[in-house]
Amino acid sequence: MILAVSLLPAMNAVAKSLILTFPIWQVVWARFLGHLLWMTLLFAPAAGLAIFRTANPRDQMTRSLIFFASNALFITALPHVALATASAIMFTTPFIVTALSGPLLGERVGPWRWVAVAVGLVGALIIIQPGGDIFNAWALLTLGSACCFAFYQIWTRKLATRERPDTLIVYTALAGAVTMTLVAPWFSEMPTHAGQWFAFAGIGLLGGLAQFFVIKALQHGPASVISPFGYAELLSAVAFGYVVFGNFPGPATWYGAAVIMAAGLFIVYRERPGRAGRD
Repeated sequence: MILAVSLLPAMNAVAKSLILTFPIWQVVWARFLGHLLWMTLLFAPAAGLAIFRTANPRDQMTRSLIFFASNALFITALPHVALATASAIMFTTPFIVTALSGPLLGERVGPWRWVAVAVGLVGALIIIQPGGDIFNAWALLTLGSACCFAFYQIWTRKLATRERPDTLIVYTALAGAVTMTLVAPWFSEMPTHAGQWFAFAGIGLLGGLAQFFVIKALQHGPASVISPFGYAELLSAVAFGYVVFGNFPGPATWYGAAVIMAAGLFIVYRERPGRAGRD
């Protein structure tokens, strides 16, 4: 999971830089088509056509569509929300996962973890600041992305013990790649120099590798425990946001992120070996 959160801010920084020049849907298209092509090239030589065989086609496509929705919402919001702020809002994902892991995965969620969920959402409100300058439709899109990503993690956890990791990672991008290939070419602009071509090629590779590491993590632990490790993303997001875009998060982002992290780490504490199921 640590590898995943190291790659995601880099991908988001590339996406945000491309959106400054190219249509949003072209960037979304590159993200998903590149993901599909890179992951196929990476795993097909060893696995062959087996990477496309699945016993759960409906669940695979549902999961892929949810992931597409999450990324589309996040990338659409990126031009209007600082990278670190967007990442901090995405930190609400573990609490949504915790809330859903009971009814959807059968994982017990006791009263203390419900308290942590509530505290985590308070942290999100501190960042979004209802009534403040940052509160707008773009911040809400990021929150919608977090909700979709929580469902994606739930579906990944459901399939992780039944499907090969390489099959999961290929199907992750399938819905987005097919959908955007039908739409985005009509709204696309040709890159004009090598740096732009490199960025378009790299965004799919970074995203694909990040999600592969998420899948591997979810194969070895409960979704409600794995998700909080994503908090390490904040430091990378701050670094990329400051170096590439000159953005540094304000106090509200730090305060809200601290509240969210504290609540998330409390969930990890309650789930540690010997305590799980006792709250």
